[in-house]
Amino acid sequence: VARRFYLNEVATADDALVTAAEWDECAVDDMLEPGDEITLGFDGSKSEDSTVLVAMRIRDRFATVIGAMEKPPGAEGRDWEVDREYFDGLIASVMAQYRVRGFYSDVAHFESYVDKWSHEYASTLEVQACAKSAVGWDMRGRLAQLTAATERLVAAIQDGSLRHDGGSLLRRHCLNARRRPNRWGISFGKERKDSPKKVDGFASLQLADMARADLLAATTKKKQRTGNVW
Repeated sequence: VARRFYLNEVATADDALVTAAEWDECAVDDMLEPGDEITLGFDGSKSEDSTVLVAMRIRDRFATVIGAMEKPPGAEGRDWEVDREYFDGLIASVMAQYRVRGFYSDVAHFESYVDKWSHEYASTLEVQACAKSAVGWDMRGRLAQLTAATERLVAAIQDGSLRHDGGSLLRRHCLNARRRPNRWGISFGKERKDSPKKVDGFASLQLADMARADLLAATTKKKQRTGNVW
Protein backbone atom coordinates (compact mmCIF):
# COMPACT_ATOMS: atom_id res chain seq x y z
CA VAL A 1 0.00 0.00 0.00
CA ALA A 2 2.84 2.39 0.87
CA ARG A 3 4.61 1.67 -2.41
CA ARG A 4 1.43 2.36 -4.34
CA PHE A 5 0.36 5.58 -2.61
CA TYR A 6 3.67 7.20 -1.63
CA LEU A 7 6.04 6.01 -4.37
CA ASN A 8 3.43 5.78 -7.15
CA GLU A 9 4.38 2.15 -7.89
CA VAL A 10 2.11 -0.68 -8.94
CA ALA A 11 2.94 -3.19 -6.21
CA THR A 12 0.32 -5.77 -7.21
CA ALA A 13 -1.58 -6.17 -10.48
CA ASP A 14 -5.29 -5.49 -10.19
CA ASP A 15 -6.09 -8.97 -11.48
CA ALA A 16 -3.44 -10.79 -9.41
CA LEU A 17 -4.62 -14.09 -8.00
CA VAL A 18 -2.80 -13.54 -4.69
CA THR A 19 -0.78 -10.63 -3.30
CA ALA A 20 2.84 -10.68 -2.22
CA ALA A 21 1.80 -9.99 1.37
CA GLU A 22 -0.62 -12.93 1.40
CA TRP A 23 1.98 -15.28 -0.05
CA ASP A 24 4.81 -14.14 2.22
CA GLU A 25 2.66 -14.59 5.34
CA CYS A 26 2.55 -18.33 4.60
CA ALA A 27 6.35 -18.76 4.67
CA VAL A 28 7.81 -20.93 7.43
CA ASP A 29 11.26 -22.24 8.34
CA ASP A 30 10.63 -25.88 7.53
CA MET A 31 11.60 -28.64 5.12
CA LEU A 32 10.53 -32.13 4.16
CA GLU A 33 12.05 -35.07 5.98
CA PRO A 34 12.66 -38.55 4.49
CA GLY A 35 9.59 -40.70 4.99
CA ASP A 36 7.15 -37.78 5.07
CA GLU A 37 3.74 -38.52 3.56
CA ILE A 38 3.33 -36.22 0.57
CA THR A 39 1.49 -35.59 -2.65
CA LEU A 40 3.19 -34.43 -5.86
CA GLY A 41 2.14 -31.96 -8.54
CA PHE A 42 3.97 -31.71 -11.87
CA ASP A 43 3.59 -29.31 -14.79
CA GLY A 44 5.96 -30.02 -17.67
CA SER A 45 6.97 -28.15 -20.79
CA LYS A 46 9.10 -28.76 -23.85
CA SER A 47 11.07 -25.53 -24.18
CA GLU A 48 9.24 -22.24 -23.61
CA ASP A 49 7.37 -22.64 -20.33
CA SER A 50 8.90 -23.81 -17.07
CA THR A 51 8.83 -27.40 -15.78
CA VAL A 52 8.19 -27.70 -12.05
CA LEU A 53 7.74 -30.54 -9.55
CA VAL A 54 6.11 -29.54 -6.24
CA ALA A 55 5.65 -31.68 -3.13
CA MET A 56 3.03 -31.04 -0.47
CA ARG A 57 3.13 -32.64 2.98
CA ILE A 58 -0.23 -34.15 3.74
CA ARG A 59 -0.47 -33.48 7.47
CA ASP A 60 0.07 -29.71 7.35
CA ARG A 61 -0.20 -28.55 3.70
CA PHE A 62 3.48 -27.55 3.61
CA ALA A 63 4.67 -27.09 0.01
CA THR A 64 8.12 -26.95 -1.54
CA VAL A 65 9.65 -27.15 -5.02
CA ILE A 66 11.51 -30.45 -5.50
CA GLY A 67 12.90 -29.61 -8.93
CA ALA A 68 12.47 -27.06 -11.71
CA MET A 69 13.91 -26.06 -15.08
CA GLU A 70 13.45 -22.77 -16.90
CA LYS A 71 14.64 -21.63 -20.30
CA PRO A 72 17.93 -19.67 -19.98
CA PRO A 73 17.84 -16.06 -21.23
CA GLY A 74 19.47 -14.83 -24.42
CA ALA A 75 21.60 -16.93 -26.75
CA GLU A 76 21.96 -19.66 -24.15
CA GLY A 77 18.26 -20.39 -24.49
CA ARG A 78 18.36 -20.87 -28.26
CA ASP A 79 17.29 -24.43 -29.17
CA TRP A 80 17.08 -25.25 -25.43
CA GLU A 81 14.78 -28.06 -24.33
CA VAL A 82 13.79 -29.47 -20.95
CA ASP A 83 15.72 -32.58 -19.90
CA ARG A 84 12.84 -35.05 -19.55
CA GLU A 85 15.11 -37.85 -18.36
CA TYR A 86 16.21 -35.68 -15.45
CA PHE A 87 12.66 -35.35 -14.19
CA ASP A 88 11.98 -39.04 -14.73
CA GLY A 89 14.94 -39.84 -12.49
CA LEU A 90 14.00 -37.14 -9.99
CA ILE A 91 10.51 -38.54 -9.58
CA ALA A 92 11.91 -42.04 -9.07
CA SER A 93 14.17 -40.63 -6.34
CA VAL A 94 11.27 -38.83 -4.65
CA MET A 95 9.14 -41.97 -4.75
CA ALA A 96 11.92 -43.86 -2.98
CA GLN A 97 12.64 -41.17 -0.38
CA TYR A 98 9.11 -40.21 0.67
CA ARG A 99 5.76 -41.90 1.05
CA VAL A 100 4.00 -40.50 -2.00
CA ARG A 101 0.27 -41.12 -1.61
CA GLY A 102 -0.92 -39.05 -4.57
CA PHE A 103 0.71 -37.71 -7.74
CA TYR A 104 -1.11 -35.53 -10.27
CA SER A 105 0.67 -34.37 -13.43
CA ASP A 106 -0.48 -32.26 -16.33
CA VAL A 107 -0.37 -34.29 -19.52
CA ALA A 108 0.84 -31.81 -22.15
CA HIS A 109 4.44 -32.27 -23.40
CA PHE A 110 5.08 -35.25 -21.10
CA GLU A 111 2.46 -37.71 -22.38
CA SER A 112 4.72 -40.75 -22.64
CA TYR A 113 6.28 -40.10 -19.25
CA VAL A 114 2.89 -39.62 -17.61
CA ASP A 115 1.83 -42.99 -19.02
CA LYS A 116 5.07 -44.51 -17.72
CA TRP A 117 4.62 -43.04 -14.23
CA SER A 118 1.01 -44.17 -14.11
CA HIS A 119 2.06 -47.71 -14.95
CA GLU A 120 5.02 -47.79 -12.55
CA TYR A 121 3.46 -46.13 -9.51
CA ALA A 122 -0.27 -46.91 -9.72
CA SER A 123 0.01 -49.70 -7.14
CA THR A 124 1.49 -47.36 -4.50
CA LEU A 125 -0.68 -44.28 -5.11
CA GLU A 126 -3.90 -44.06 -3.10
CA VAL A 127 -5.79 -41.65 -5.38
CA GLN A 128 -6.10 -41.57 -9.16
CA ALA A 129 -5.91 -38.43 -11.27
CA CYS A 130 -8.71 -39.69 -13.51
CA ALA A 131 -10.49 -42.89 -14.44
CA LYS A 132 -7.94 -43.70 -17.14
CA SER A 133 -4.72 -42.66 -15.41
CA ALA A 134 -3.27 -42.77 -11.91
CA VAL A 135 -1.13 -39.70 -12.61
CA GLY A 136 -2.39 -37.83 -15.69
CA TRP A 137 -4.59 -34.81 -14.88
CA ASP A 138 -5.14 -32.98 -18.15
CA MET A 139 -5.37 -29.25 -17.34
CA ARG A 140 -6.69 -28.50 -20.82
CA GLY A 141 -10.11 -29.78 -19.77
CA ARG A 142 -12.21 -30.21 -16.63
CA LEU A 143 -12.45 -26.44 -16.13
CA ALA A 144 -15.14 -26.68 -13.44
CA GLN A 145 -12.90 -28.87 -11.26
CA LEU A 146 -9.87 -26.70 -11.98
CA THR A 147 -11.79 -23.57 -10.99
CA ALA A 148 -12.94 -25.07 -7.70
CA ALA A 149 -9.36 -26.16 -6.98
CA THR A 150 -8.03 -22.67 -7.75
CA GLU A 151 -10.51 -21.03 -5.41
CA ARG A 152 -9.74 -23.54 -2.65
CA LEU A 153 -5.98 -22.97 -2.99
CA VAL A 154 -6.29 -19.18 -3.06
CA ALA A 155 -8.46 -19.30 0.07
CA ALA A 156 -5.79 -21.42 1.79
CA ILE A 157 -3.11 -18.86 0.92
CA GLN A 158 -5.25 -15.99 2.12
CA ASP A 159 -6.17 -17.60 5.45
CA GLY A 160 -2.68 -19.00 6.05
CA SER A 161 -3.62 -22.68 6.08
CA LEU A 162 -1.14 -23.32 3.26
CA ARG A 163 2.52 -23.22 4.28
CA HIS A 164 5.66 -23.02 2.14
CA ASP A 165 9.41 -22.61 2.54
CA GLY A 166 9.70 -19.18 0.92
CA GLY A 167 11.41 -20.42 -2.26
CA SER A 168 11.85 -17.71 -4.88
CA LEU A 169 10.67 -19.66 -7.93
CA LEU A 170 7.35 -20.71 -6.42
CA ARG A 171 6.80 -17.20 -5.08
CA ARG A 172 7.47 -15.65 -8.48
CA HIS A 173 5.17 -18.02 -10.32
CA CYS A 174 2.35 -17.65 -7.81
CA LEU A 175 2.54 -13.85 -7.94
CA ASN A 176 2.56 -14.02 -11.76
CA ALA A 177 -0.78 -15.89 -11.79
CA ARG A 178 -3.79 -13.83 -12.88
CA ARG A 179 -7.49 -14.18 -12.15
CA ARG A 180 -9.46 -15.76 -14.99
CA PRO A 181 -13.25 -15.57 -14.40
CA ASN A 182 -15.47 -18.20 -16.00
CA ARG A 183 -19.00 -19.57 -15.59
CA TRP A 184 -17.93 -21.60 -12.51
CA GLY A 185 -15.92 -18.93 -10.68
CA ILE A 186 -12.26 -17.82 -10.78
CA SER A 187 -9.51 -19.92 -12.36
CA PHE A 188 -5.97 -18.76 -13.22
CA GLY A 189 -3.75 -17.99 -16.18
CA LYS A 190 -0.77 -15.94 -17.40
CA GLU A 191 -1.10 -12.20 -17.86
CA ARG A 192 -1.18 -12.93 -21.60
CA LYS A 193 -0.49 -15.98 -23.73
CA ASP A 194 3.02 -14.93 -24.83
CA SER A 195 4.06 -13.47 -21.48
CA PRO A 196 7.54 -14.38 -20.21
CA LYS A 197 6.13 -14.34 -16.66
CA LYS A 198 5.61 -18.02 -15.96
CA VAL A 199 2.91 -19.60 -13.77
CA ASP A 200 3.85 -23.27 -14.04
CA GLY A 201 4.94 -23.37 -10.40
CA PHE A 202 1.44 -22.33 -9.36
CA ALA A 203 -0.03 -25.02 -11.62
CA SER A 204 2.20 -27.66 -9.99
CA LEU A 205 1.30 -26.41 -6.52
CA GLN A 206 -2.37 -26.64 -7.40
CA LEU A 207 -2.03 -30.19 -8.73
CA ALA A 208 -0.30 -31.27 -5.51
CA ASP A 209 -3.04 -29.58 -3.47
CA MET A 210 -5.73 -31.28 -5.55
CA ALA A 211 -4.16 -34.69 -4.98
CA ARG A 212 -4.02 -33.97 -1.24
CA ALA A 213 -7.66 -32.85 -1.16
CA ASP A 214 -8.82 -35.94 -3.06
CA LEU A 215 -6.78 -38.18 -0.76
CA LEU A 216 -8.25 -36.63 2.39
CA ALA A 217 -11.76 -36.88 0.97
CA ALA A 218 -11.25 -40.54 0.05
CA THR A 219 -9.81 -41.29 3.49
CA THR A 220 -12.77 -39.63 5.22
CA LYS A 221 -15.25 -41.54 3.07
CA LYS A 222 -13.47 -44.82 3.80
CA LYS A 223 -13.61 -44.17 7.55
CA GLN A 224 -17.32 -43.37 7.38
CA ARG A 225 -18.00 -46.69 5.68
CA THR A 226 -16.19 -48.78 8.29
CA GLY A 227 -17.93 -50.14 11.38
CA ASN A 228 -19.51 -53.18 12.88
CA VAL A 229 -22.30 -55.01 11.12
CA TRP A 230 -24.85 -56.63 13.37
